[in-house]
Amino acid sequence: MLLNEILDIKYPVILAPMFLVTNIEMVKSAIDAGATGALVAHNYRTPDELRKDIQILKKENKRPFGVNITLDFANEMNKENLEVCIEERVDFLITSLGDPGDVIKRCKPKEIKVFCDVVNEKHAAKVAGRGADAIIAVNNRAGGHAGALEKGEIIPLLTQKFEIPIISAGGVVTNQQFKEVMELGAAGVSVGSAFIATKESKVPIEYKDAVIQGSEDDVILTPRISGIPSTVINTAYIKSLGKSMSWMEKRLKKRKKTKRLVQKALNRTGLSKYQHKIVGPDYTKVYSAGPSISDVHEETTVRAVIERIVGVS
Repeated sequence: MLLNEILDIKYPVILAPMFLVTNIEMVKSAIDAGATGALVAHNYRTPDELRKDIQILKKENKRPFGVNITLDFANEMNKENLEVCIEERVDFLITSLGDPGDVIKRCKPKEIKVFCDVVNEKHAAKVAGRGADAIIAVNNRAGGHAGALEKGEIIPLLTQKFEIPIISAGGVVTNQQFKEVMELGAAGVSVGSAFIATKESKVPIEYKDAVIQGSEDDVILTPRISGIPSTVINTAYIKSLGKSMSWMEKRLKKRKKTKRLVQKALNRTGLSKYQHKIVGPDYTKVYSAGPSISDVHEETTVRAVIERIVGVS
């Protein structure tokens, strides 16, 4: 079953939840254009702020939308955010980084669909076993926390192994790229980097310019932001961090007793720095984006991006 059939929308496209990028205006525009989008729970300071935007979206449109909850980040509000999503009956949740078992268990009785980010077959098997409604296959061209496999590897691998729908994430900006992943068997696409340089996006103009002017060669994969490999534009600040973790971080992450504590500490420290660097006054910035920015050439609208992807002339 295709994503548009699952959610009763026109196009099988999700405007991906992007930390400090995706906002309510972007999601509204995606819905108006016939696609859908997901708010990022981690972008809100309080659960009440998240609830407010959910209620606005519910009041102003009748089409489905979702919320992303990142389970493994050092976010003490996860449980409260989940309660808000369940109470407000959002249409779907996207889970990232962590075991979605409890989320799925809580959402099933409320008929809230749960789509789970995965980067390999092992993770896919776990979320399918938990009862996920769809798998989001994150490939090596995704922005942010990218996978290691190419879309031509991971989509066929997962569609052959699992009966639930496989949504492709990473490397889709053009209609040709969209057709390629759909022909591989994807039920739809989750798209992020293509929407960063849109008029509805509120990121600094420097970020948009870096996406528009950047190419695949300007994007690197680094674990230095949150301790998990992430694709970012290789700014002066990123270069100053180096490409790998310190020997102590690596050693502690390998030890069973300290692995989770170290990961939480890296997440907390990294995300705090990330938030400051993207919105602060520094010339040294962190700009999360995938290598597909090579196909982004101008600032446009969310609608225009969606129509380009699905091939509406």
